[in-house]
Amino acid sequence: MWNYNPKKHGKSGPAWDVTVSDGTNNQPSAPATERYQHTHFSTKTKAGPTGERVRPSIRRSTVTLAALESEHPVMEDLYPSIADLSSGSFLDPDYVPSAEVLEGIEETETITRAERPLGIEFLNEILKLDAFKTEDNACEVCKVDSGLFRCLSCMDTRCLCQTCMVAAHEGLPLHRIEEWCSSFFRKTTLAQLGLKYELGHEYRTPCLFPAIVPDFVVVDTEGIHTVNMAFCNCTQGIPRHIQLLRQRLFPATTIYPHSAFTFRVLHLFQLLSFMSKVSAYEFYHTLARLTDNSGMHAPPDRYQAFLRVLREWRHIHALKRFGRGHEPEGIQGTKQGELALRCPACPQRSINLPPDWNQNLATCWLYRLFLAIDVNFRLRRLNVSSDRSDPGLNLGYAYFVDETAFRNHIDMFGKVIPEEEKSTCNNHDAVKLANSRGGHGAAATGVGAVVCGRHDMKRPLSVGDLQKGERYLNMDYFVLSTLTDDTPPDLVISYDIACQWHKNFFAQISEYPELLRPKQLERNILYLVPKFHLPAHILKCRDDFSFNFSAKVGRTDGEAPERGWAATNALAASTKEMGPGARRDTLDDHFGDYNWRKIITLAETLYGRLKEAVKARLEHVEEFIGYEDALQAEHSESVHSWRQIVLLWESDRTQPNPFSPTLRSVTENAVRLELARQEKIASAVEIRHDVSPSELIAQGLQLEEAQVRLQCDINALGSHSTDLQRTKVQAQDNHIQRKIEAWIEVQKIYMPRTTLLRTRMKTAVPLEPLYRLQRFPSISLPPHSGSTLLI
Repeated sequence: MWNYNPKKHGKSGPAWDVTVSDGTNNQPSAPATERYQHTHFSTKTKAGPTGERVRPSIRRSTVTLAALESEHPVMEDLYPSIADLSSGSFLDPDYVPSAEVLEGIEETETITRAERPLGIEFLNEILKLDAFKTEDNACEVCKVDSGLFRCLSCMDTRCLCQTCMVAAHEGLPLHRIEEWCSSFFRKTTLAQLGLKYELGHEYRTPCLFPAIVPDFVVVDTEGIHTVNMAFCNCTQGIPRHIQLLRQRLFPATTIYPHSAFTFRVLHLFQLLSFMSKVSAYEFYHTLARLTDNSGMHAPPDRYQAFLRVLREWRHIHALKRFGRGHEPEGIQGTKQGELALRCPACPQRSINLPPDWNQNLATCWLYRLFLAIDVNFRLRRLNVSSDRSDPGLNLGYAYFVDETAFRNHIDMFGKVIPEEEKSTCNNHDAVKLANSRGGHGAAATGVGAVVCGRHDMKRPLSVGDLQKGERYLNMDYFVLSTLTDDTPPDLVISYDIACQWHKNFFAQISEYPELLRPKQLERNILYLVPKFHLPAHILKCRDDFSFNFSAKVGRTDGEAPERGWAATNALAASTKEMGPGARRDTLDDHFGDYNWRKIITLAETLYGRLKEAVKARLEHVEEFIGYEDALQAEHSESVHSWRQIVLLWESDRTQPNPFSPTLRSVTENAVRLELARQEKIASAVEIRHDVSPSELIAQGLQLEEAQVRLQCDINALGSHSTDLQRTKVQAQDNHIQRKIEAWIEVQKIYMPRTTLLRTRMKTAVPLEPLYRLQRFPSISLPPHSGSTLLI
């Protein structure tokens, strides 16, 4: 039965609850209301813990009485297990733990903001942490002296005396300590409590002749600390910076160090900069605020030392990861590009290629190397320093080319290689602005790079600065430098302007020194244009340099560099103010992390692509065979001829391209131009009007597009659309209606028969929505129904 519940009376009208009838006729019936709240209990068969029927969920909605009576005329059929409500056996133990939860639902829904109990509980507990909780002020360890000190870094919240606090932190000098001052806790340090952190000896084995350095500054993840550092000064003779390194402290200097940085703060910043691209300035001053957020007691400034140590940290760890510490030659024996992470999925001799990989000509294409070239003008550098004042630590060891050799190349061939050449394609900025300088005060206008075109990983010795625009001289050096690494003989190179760049590539190589000349033959290199950039080229380039028309390149799009730049563009703000060496080292570090993240997800990525490729291949092969069989039935000789032409072009790209269209495609603008020419010829004999026939057709097509957009907007209106949304759609409807009416008046002049057709439709078909209104373009009319220009 339905019972009125005054507590649930809301905006939608009175609410009614379902109750179990006792079999009498004393229950009041539901009044004739338009809307009410309806609670629906699912009745799907589901065994409970004792075998009874249980419901998995409750769903509430507001419906009309008429709709419910028409859909469920018999209430007993709607709720076959409603009698179990009183016993509680309807409850699903997996969904509702107890009946008390349901009983509290209605009360929970009516709790106001001022009656929320958890907020005050959390606030009170946090305030208790700022209170002094020992009643007798005794140390909670020795019970003798006053326990006025507590540690914020430890999970232990007890208050200890000075002696016990120092003893508990003998090996933890960087913990944050607070002291109770009768009414509040104030900050203090373990150094002020008398702790001396000893170096150079085993734990709890003090040096007999320590050299105490008071107020030694240590930067850690919890702030900037001052420590009483006790260096070993006995006969062992261990240098002080070595003593610090053995305690995982990176010294700011090697001569009488007074500052150091913990390994964990350096590692934290490195990972944080990889993920969030936070600058060293923001990170360091966050630590300073963590130490003192009031500005009253600013910690010692070690920001400049932090910058220097970060560069050394990055460089040392790159050497460590690639095993340079285990080599007899050490750092000096590091080869060019040796510190770069290579793509494990790209072909590498003696690593991931079979022994006979170059013997079988039918499968050699599997071991082609895909390279993609691009530049990034956001990663510019201002003229704030020089290589002499700020040299790099990675001297061509990773992704950036060696700066000295690169500069010599620019100086030597800058005037030999032609700077400008006339483009045979569209007016691309990369060609037009190749020799234009960047913004005022820029030492580097950006960077150019060569990446793995299939897996989007930076190649070794493939990145360098741009002095002007996208000059061939720079891009040649980046490509040839990365090809000095062990690469296979067959290459696929994609570049935004490959149609222009490849023309004189091998001619210019003959001018370069022997070290830069590639081992690949010119005929073994396939030049293509990335798919997104290809539509900006002329028709011939779109046919000759298309990935879609090239065999054995898969679904490669050539846009891998663009995805890589998206991950590094956030570094532009911080790196543009760096010196040349610091900037190259920083970008090398970020490129290495980008490659590393690609490597650790490569297996999962390739596995997902493999499953998709296998499924898609079956579908495409089936469709292709069906399409070819249909053509074979009527054009068997043509199919055989086409196949031979395609195979010939794929083996020799100098042959005629079978994908080049023999007929020019017809566009809307081309049709309008032709109609305008015909109007000029026939203007003396045809009907005269302010709107020409070609303009009438163009306007009709535009109105057709407007009708489609209107239909989409109307379909997007939901049942709960706002008045503003409906107003906009109605205004759009009125605007299109007026345009169509004006267009129809002109149509009557050139196509008079449409008036008769429209009259017949009005009598036969009821009024249709505006987006279905027929305009009778000339293509749908019978002959001789209008002007000859429209037929």
